[in-house]
Amino acid sequence: MTRDSAAASTPADVPEKVDESSTDPSTYADRVLGCLLGTMAGDAYGVLHAVGDDPSAALGDPAALAVSDATQLTLYTVDGLVDALEWANDGVAADETACLWLAYLRWLVRQGEHLPANAPAPPGRWLDRQDDLLPVHDPDADTVRALLTGAMGTRSRPLNPQAEGAGALMRSAPFGLVPRIPASMVERLTVDAAALTHGSPAARGTAALFSGLVRSLAIDELTLDEAVRVMRGEEDRLAHTSGHDDGTSGVTTGATAPTASGGPAARVAPGAMAGTTADATTTGSRADATTAAGTFEAALQAVLEGASESSSPQDHLAAALAHASSAGRPDASSTVAASVAGAIVGALHGTRALPASYRNAEGMPAVVRGMARTLVRATTGS
Repeated sequence: MTRDSAAASTPADVPEKVDESSTDPSTYADRVLGCLLGTMAGDAYGVLHAVGDDPSAALGDPAALAVSDATQLTLYTVDGLVDALEWANDGVAADETACLWLAYLRWLVRQGEHLPANAPAPPGRWLDRQDDLLPVHDPDADTVRALLTGAMGTRSRPLNPQAEGAGALMRSAPFGLVPRIPASMVERLTVDAAALTHGSPAARGTAALFSGLVRSLAIDELTLDEAVRVMRGEEDRLAHTSGHDDGTSGVTTGATAPTASGGPAARVAPGAMAGTTADATTTGSRADATTAAGTFEAALQAVLEGASESSSPQDHLAAALAHASSAGRPDASSTVAASVAGAIVGALHGTRALPASYRNAEGMPAVVRGMARTLVRATTGS
């Protein structure tokens, strides 16, 4: 159902060029931009850390930074949502999950993969034509495996039913950036999209917690402590319904982590304390056995610890990324944890958390800014 966006003159396809330096930090648009740029900054930070380079370079000039599938799939999530919103704005009902599946298939093609014969061949859109969107090294194995089946996973018939990795988690922030929809719909969109590639209830439930936290910060404008309390309440609800799995359960309570104010300990998701001996620097659930739950808790703890140590939004981002990438948890992907932490800090502070260079740099930052504008235009009409 994806629109054929090959014509560069199609208004819905080409992000309008605006002056990022004039963005009001109090606006919804700025929080969307902050969240997506924060995802990229954290991802680039994690990539540099994983290969032994100085990760602080990610907070300098971002024009030539390498990113992983965490950033790319986040942008394709945005594009899938925008595709569905464009149809809806034209008065045509669209299956949001189908639009997201087609978007992820387009991402797969950009990785150099050939779609199986039973898969649709979605037409290209603006995002697919960006030269800075290069094939990534070692993309999430569960995601690639599911997409290469040519089948569309659903909650009732999920693909990779044992996949508990962070592949669905890392792409789920955009669901929390859609305004004027109830929290229940954010959860549904997130879980349905996660089921396209990750059948485990734990992976789907953790993705929903992440998008819900982003929504609390970017849309509801809660403080970090308030947003975490709301998320822990949702975590409790999922834990209580785990015996009657509706596709969102799978995250339960466990060990403890500090809150932003240093108050009562927050709970850690179940897989977070399951020790393994694997390398935790890659994305997904490869042989390293990292989990979505462990990765999300590592990211959240990093954000909370960073908040207690920082005096400005940029300090908060730098501290959170440092903690996330060096958490050393065997059940957490450090790269994905850093990208998730960046998304959370960006949703909280907007672009004030990002170095000024992210506002105007070419390369991948320009692609991210373009997708942020496209999402804001599709959701607000402006």
